[in-house]
Amino acid sequence: MTDYVTVVSGVPRSGTSMMMRMLQAGGMELVTDGRRTADEHNPYGYFEDERVLRLARDASWVAEARGKAIKVIYRLLEHLPPGLEYRVLYMQRDYLEVFDSQQSMLLARGEPAAEQEKQSIISALGRDEGRLLRWVSEQPNFSVLGVTYARAAESAAEIARFLERDLDLAAMAAAFDPCLRRNFRRSSPT
Repeated sequence: MTDYVTVVSGVPRSGTSMMMRMLQAGGMELVTDGRRTADEHNPYGYFEDERVLRLARDASWVAEARGKAIKVIYRLLEHLPPGLEYRVLYMQRDYLEVFDSQQSMLLARGEPAAEQEKQSIISALGRDEGRLLRWVSEQPNFSVLGVTYARAAESAAEIARFLERDLDLAAMAAAFDPCLRRNFRRSSPT
């Protein structure tokens, strides 16, 4: 049992659910509530716990996640309780891919947010994420490993070293489904 909480984070549609699936396949216990089930946008599931959405009001339960992995959207990282150690697997994905993936999901659901202007959303996302990552880098109880979405399967050994865990690397790599990268851009550096 480790004394830190593993946190999988990133902007929406950056591969956080995929990373949770990889950790589970590798043998790590996850903290999820199973409420948000699989759909065409995340065919293997979302691996979420709704309590994360209420972290600003109640984070008392997070201590129970030591030795396990939880998924926390990047904007909520600063609401994690300060008295614990966190090892954050931060998913990185090209913002254009993130935008296209999010738009596809919003359009399929008929949500008005799908009509937002691409460049302003991407610019705001970059500023917001940059601010949050600067904050995280200043926290003595946070360690962060950036994991590129496109190279997640290749990163299994690096992830296991970072977490100091004996994980099943082959199972982790096999849990990565390249077919889910539907919004891949050939010009993307990642």
